[in-house]
Amino acid sequence: MTDTCLNACKRVSKTHARIELRGRLDSLNAQIILFQVNSSNEIYINDLEEVRKIITRLQNYEAGEKIFEGVLILWNMDEDELHERSHDTKKFYGKGHLLPTCSMGREAAEINFLRTLVREIELCACRAFNDDDTLKIIHILNRLSSALYILEYKYIPEDYKYIWK
Repeated sequence: MTDTCLNACKRVSKTHARIELRGRLDSLNAQIILFQVNSSNEIYINDLEEVRKIITRLQNYEAGEKIFEGVLILWNMDEDELHERSHDTKKFYGKGHLLPTCSMGREAAEINFLRTLVREIELCACRAFNDDDTLKIIHILNRLSSALYILEYKYIPEDYKYIWK
């Protein structure tokens, strides 16, 4: 059998874009948990937990075919501030845009990996949704990518030199 339940009333192919989206959100959630389990840094664990809670909200809204209600707030920053900070890192963090390397440290590298997963999930969501009610999920994923990018600045070494000017 190559179909599965999209919701209580509808069956779709296992290759349906929404089923792929669910799987990718599950994988992202699992990866965050693995990073948390392997860390002894409580601040890092808590930062990732805030991200994980957003992923869980996205999963709940997608599965219930509801819109993502409310606003995205991470680390006391709203969507607009997350966007602004990710586009003007020199102003907010005193450094240009990061070029990922192994010298950025484990935590920043893990966050960078999560950011790339979120970007892939955003593309998957674009294939899965195209109406106004669900476009909020795509917007939230975009802002989540921005949030993870600025979180990298919290964890890179002070003397990190791989900056795009």
